[in-house]
Amino acid sequence: MSSLSVSSSKGLIKTKTNTPTEVAHDKGHPPIVDILKLQENFKSDDKFFGFIGQSTQAVTGMYNLNRASQLIFPDEEILKQAKNFSCHFLREKHASNQLLDKWVISKDLPGEVAYALDFPFYASLPRIETRLYIEQYGGDGDVWIGKTFYRMLYVNNVLYLDLAKADFNRCQAIHQLEWLRLQRWYEECGLTEHGTWQNFLLRAYFLASTSIFEPDRSAERLGWAGTAVLAEAVANSTTTDAIHSKLIGEVLVGHFLRLLDRPCPQKLPIHIFRRHLRRAWGEWLVKLEVGENQQRCCLLQGGTALLLVRSIELCAGRTEPEDEPARLEYARLVRLTISICGRLQSCARADEGSRFRIESDSDMDSEMHELVKCVLEPRGPNGLNRETKQTFLAVVKSIYYLAWCPSTKLNNHITKVLFEQVE
Repeated sequence: MSSLSVSSSKGLIKTKTNTPTEVAHDKGHPPIVDILKLQENFKSDDKFFGFIGQSTQAVTGMYNLNRASQLIFPDEEILKQAKNFSCHFLREKHASNQLLDKWVISKDLPGEVAYALDFPFYASLPRIETRLYIEQYGGDGDVWIGKTFYRMLYVNNVLYLDLAKADFNRCQAIHQLEWLRLQRWYEECGLTEHGTWQNFLLRAYFLASTSIFEPDRSAERLGWAGTAVLAEAVANSTTTDAIHSKLIGEVLVGHFLRLLDRPCPQKLPIHIFRRHLRRAWGEWLVKLEVGENQQRCCLLQGGTALLLVRSIELCAGRTEPEDEPARLEYARLVRLTISICGRLQSCARADEGSRFRIESDSDMDSEMHELVKCVLEPRGPNGLNRETKQTFLAVVKSIYYLAWCPSTKLNNHITKVLFEQVE
């Protein structure tokens, strides 16, 4: 069973205790597959188990194996096998309504398992998982089963739950104020005239706030949402003349700066911020102006995703790297982001087959493994900083989530994360 902890300095709720695989990867250690090879006594033929001689599988054990096995680096075959085995086991138990565990009596283990099966790591965004886990976490009410019944207060404690609720509601109040500010900006810029509707604005801000939710990162959230809306307005312009006359160059930059008021002056001088922002939009617009087919191709290839990354990084006070090792890592992340987001765009159609198409794309799956490794592997001398890598991963996962999530669940998540206070 997993626990819930809070880091109040960042307003961050960590939803669950990391598994050994996640810890090792997150800290930049060598692939966990080497460790699992030493534990072959936990695998027999094509089956995984908790200990030799067990008569039945524990749901919590398979659930945690499933979570751990989703964080895969390239060529970690044993984790792929573990993922397939645990997923099959949990789906069977879920379908037959047999999700009671032999080790713990918990508040909502079926809900935890259902979410893990419905939204795997690539499609799971931090704030959604947090919001749902607060409802699933039992606090002092969870009881563990051994030779007797007992409680583990370092794992299940109502104080953790109360602190998590207070922290979530505090962050949510900040996000609601930002949402009001974003709507005023939207009206002042007259973006409705360019075919950008308010529900798109809400979706853009939701993706930003559920991925980058800390109170002190307001500029990054607003920069993310503002860039997405301005890009949509440009893409909806029907002619090249409209692009040039209404939303080109300094007009775009002016709209963006109006949203931020002051673009992190303590981090980047305004002239540097403007120069890099103008260049990012200029490069995106050049591809857009080639023609309708090229415009569509650009969007499919993830040009907008890269624009989001560059805008978020500027709002955080970071420019593109200049040192050779860091530039090579950055270029690798750009390549993967454009390719993955392009594939996701082609999978996301207005029917029920999106998930099947995503799961069937083995090349995209391999690229996601490579992206995760690139983000989590340790930083070398003069290498790319961790924060920039995490920005790439956050943007890619948000687009993955959009392609994966049905519209009804998307609307439910928006309500829960942004507007429904935790009681």
